[in-house]
Formats: sequence, structure tokens, C-alpha cells
Amino acid sequence: MKNKPEGSDLRRSVAEKGRRLAVLGLAAGETLDADQGIDLVRGEWDGKPAVAIVASPGFLSARDSHENDLRSLHEISFNLSLCQCVEDLCRDAVRLGREMLGLDRLSVWLNDESDSAWMIGTWGTDESGKLRDERGWRIRRKKGEHPGSFYEGRVPLVFNENVPYRGEDGRAIGLRTKLIAPLWDGHALIGELSADDLLNHRGFSPERREVFVIFSRVVAHLISLKRAEAELKQLASTDSLTGTVNRRTALIILEKHLGQCRRSGSPLTICLADLDGLKVVNDAFGHAAGDEYICKASAALVGAVRASDTVGRIGGDEFLIVFPDCLGDVVAGIMERVNAELAAGKKEKGCTPRLSWGIASPSELAKGGWSEKIDLQRSIDMLLELADQRMYDNKRTKGASRLSPPNASKMAL
Repeated sequence: MKNKPEGSDLRRSVAEKGRRLAVLGLAAGETLDADQGIDLVRGEWDGKPAVAIVASPGFLSARDSHENDLRSLHEISFNLSLCQCVEDLCRDAVRLGREMLGLDRLSVWLNDESDSAWMIGTWGTDESGKLRDERGWRIRRKKGEHPGSFYEGRVPLVFNENVPYRGEDGRAIGLRTKLIAPLWDGHALIGELSADDLLNHRGFSPERREVFVIFSRVVAHLISLKRAEAELKQLASTDSLTGTVNRRTALIILEKHLGQCRRSGSPLTICLADLDGLKVVNDAFGHAAGDEYICKASAALVGAVRASDTVGRIGGDEFLIVFPDCLGDVVAGIMERVNAELAAGKKEKGCTPRLSWGIASPSELAKGGWSEKIDLQRSIDMLLELADQRMYDNKRTKGASRLSPPNASKMAL
């Protein structure tokens, strides 16, 4: 925009047009250019030729709005980082995108890891602007819908105007402007973030599109981070051979349930189980066969207990099972059924897996003079010691520790 001749009183002219950003001295015949929303007003300032750079009210409003959006993005990124899992993050991203950025309708779609031709839903916004649970939804990617560079993270967004929208019943609802940004985590495309203006029809200015792109990158980065955190937690808490929880996690869970037992008086039973004959299998057939032996027993335990119970492998052939809200006679019945199932199943290298087991509960400790004033760690030690004694009594009674190795020369490995 070329500077315009004005009256000699620049102060009055500037006040009528907007906010003064600067006043520059200007030689006769010299011209300046300015972007849209900026006016150059020529005149005199303190008796000297000058040009005033003036921002129009609309330009200032748009700039202030953009700055507010950038501040909101910082707050959103902090709030999303506190989410415990990817599903919570996707839900809050949709909610905060509407509440804090004023984006009309949003939806987060993630790649189906089992089939790259599909995407699976998480959370979105319905036709009335309400948060909608879209988990379990699947859509097929349309071939050629986006440029190839979109899937490589090199296209910041796809912008389409006057896109028809139909409801779930196929009924035409209206036209919308639609934005789709790749959820690119820096290494791979993990999904898509979409937004439209179906409800308010305000469109998307360049500044709003920029905000949307930044928002999509924040969401993609945090989804990738939450997935990595979940994988690390899984690795830190899981026994790699059996898939059950490891010793550390099993004891943490026991401590939690013991504390609940103290507060509420609810029943709690623990069971220590030892796999008989593992050394026989290892010596006769090798440790790979021993691992199969352990996994078979572990699978039988996991299949027999409730979802609220915990099976943990706490040693080479030893398991701790925590049964909250469960009495000892019920646990004894469960363990007998596990051994019956193992006996009825296929033998591992000629050996039938069997678990020797012992159970204990806090109520038994109380009868023996145990006081609730004893700290939780000491109580756990006492419970484990009692269950361990009973497990070895069970082993001696059944004679399971005296298994003899099968004739390996006659067995097929």
C-alpha cells in the first residue's frame, strides 16, 4: 500500500485511523510499502515532513487474537502433558482445542497399527459441538486423498473450502471449511488431526491455520511421548518371560492391598506357589524347555484368577498371587483347580507341571499377636514368611520335590 498524502497535522490523522506504531522522517518523493492492515499516513510532525505507520483496529484485533492463541497453546501443551494415557490426551486435546483456541469441531484419528490402510477414532466433536467418544470407529484412507509428502510430514496441513458434510444417517447438513494436519512425531506419521467450521462458518485465517499446525505438532509429540512412557512402564513392571508382573510390581500391589485391608477391614489372601520339578526339566532338556514349563504354569494361574487378582513371577520358578476381597478357602480351591488343569494337560518333555503352594492372610497374623502398629513392610515380610512355610509343607507332603528325570534318550525334544 502506497503512502497517502494527508493534511499537515499527522497527530489528528493518526488518531482517526488507528494506533500509531512509529513516525519516520521522509524525504520529498520517497515512498514506502506496507502490508495489509497497516496504513502509511504522510504529513508533518513537529513542522517536519514525516510519515506515520498506523495499525488499523482490525489488524490490531487479529494480532492480539493470534498472540492470545499462542499463549493458550503453551498452557494446552502443559495440561496435555499431565494426561495419564493416549486416550485421555486425545480427549483433552479436542476439549481444550475448542475451549481455549476456539476451534469449531475437532477430531483425532490414529493409525491402525495392524493395518496401515485404516485409521481408528479416539475423540471428536459431534454436529452440536459436544464432545463425542469415537473410540472403536475405523475409516479407510482414501487413495490419493492427500499428496504423498503429507504422509512424510513435509506438508503442514491440507486446506479445503466448501466441503459437503453428511451426518451418520447420510443426511446433508451443510458446507464447511476443513483443515487436516498430519500427526507427525518427528519420525513417522501416527495419525491425523482435523478441524472444520461447520457450526460457526467463520473460516480459517492464515493466522488460525498457523495455530492449528502448531497445535497438531504439540498433540503428535505428546502422543508419541505417552506411548514411550507406557512402553517403559510395561517393561519396568512386567516379567519378560511370562508376561505377568515382576517381583517389584507384585510387592507394590501387595502393599497397596494390605493398606486397604487395614483401613476397611476387607479380607485379603496371598498365595506363594513354587513350580515343582523345574530343575529336572532344565537338567534333562535344557533351559528352553524349562521356560516352556514355567510359561505353562503361569498361563494356568492367570487363566484361573479374577481380573482383580494379581499374578506375579517373583523368582525363577516362584509366583506370588494376591487375592483382594477373597478368603483362604476360596483361594485353596482355585489352586487345586490349577493343578488339576495342569495334570490334565499335555506334559512338558514327559513332566507334568505341578505347583506347590501356601496361603496366608492378615487375619491369621492378628491371631498370632500381630499388631496393626507394625509397619506395612514388616507385615508383608510376615505374610510372605507364613505362606512360604506352608508352601514347603505342601511340597513335602506331596513329595513333588522328589521328581525323577524322565528317560531323556527315549524322549523327542
